[in-house]
Amino acid sequence: VNSCEIQSDPDGTITAVHVTARSGRSPKQIARDIEAILAAEEGVAIDHRKISIAQYGETELAPAQGMGRVSLSGVSLHHAPAGLEVEVVLSARGLQATGRAAGPGTRWEVRRTVAQATLDAIAKLVDGEPSFSLGEVEEKELGDKRVILVCVNRSLGRSESHLIGCCQVGFDPTQAPVFAVLDALNRFLGTLNPREPVEYEIGPAPSLRG
Repeated sequence: VNSCEIQSDPDGTITAVHVTARSGRSPKQIARDIEAILAAEEGVAIDHRKISIAQYGETELAPAQGMGRVSLSGVSLHHAPAGLEVEVVLSARGLQATGRAAGPGTRWEVRRTVAQATLDAIAKLVDGEPSFSLGEVEEKELGDKRVILVCVNRSLGRSESHLIGCCQVGFDPTQAPVFAVLDALNRFLGTLNPREPVEYEIGPAPSLRG
């Protein structure tokens, strides 16, 4: 699976699951896997007819017009007495944006603060709607591996959908939340228009230190 979008009605009932995946497994098998995971991990039963699967071959998808694919340029963390300050630098089509976020300095909050800074950088790259906000951020064991899972809320007018991304925790665990957010969003970001650079946005991040 390359990307997944979950749509729900106002009471939280899942109305549709849209998945893109590489070829190699049949759409029916992928749909059954999704049903099984939702039932086992979340206790949610879903009709397989609400799951749509789009597949593509081993070659990369053609680059979309607009902003194109977003890449990570750097992550920096500063542990201050009042908490943690994070900066995430993203690049797209020659543009660069620095996202900033602050939060508690505990191990479990670091990943959420990094993910929030990633969305702040994305907001500085994207021109106009949709808007993105951070939902759940979790770390899970998958066999002998650790993965970061994020849910990003995508709002466009009165419509809201939930995008899921994941990334294996590698040598630098602070980068995993960034790549998990990008995994959730890159499919959509490539179709959006980049924001014109604004010079005054390059100022220093607000400090938590008194």
